[in-house]
Amino acid sequence: MNKREAFSLAVNLGWTMLFSLLIPLLIGLWVDRKLGTTPLFTLIGAVLGILAATVGVARMAIRSFGAAAGEESKQPEEANGEEEPK
Repeated sequence: MNKREAFSLAVNLGWTMLFSLLIPLLIGLWVDRKLGTTPLFTLIGAVLGILAATVGVARMAIRSFGAAAGEESKQPEEANGEEEPK
């Protein structure tokens, strides 16, 4: 992974976390103000945001590490001293 790909991954992780946490929290705050149920929906929004951020970041990490592992497995077969049977 080069520097540009690493930077892109870091930016994507940051945006994913920000919006996954912020949107449900803001919706919870808005619902609480409309219904006068402070802090119920704010807490629900926070929990949903944390779960969404966790899932989003985990998926991105799995994809990134899977791609990195795939690049490592593409090395020449002579490197490990074994040849593929014909």
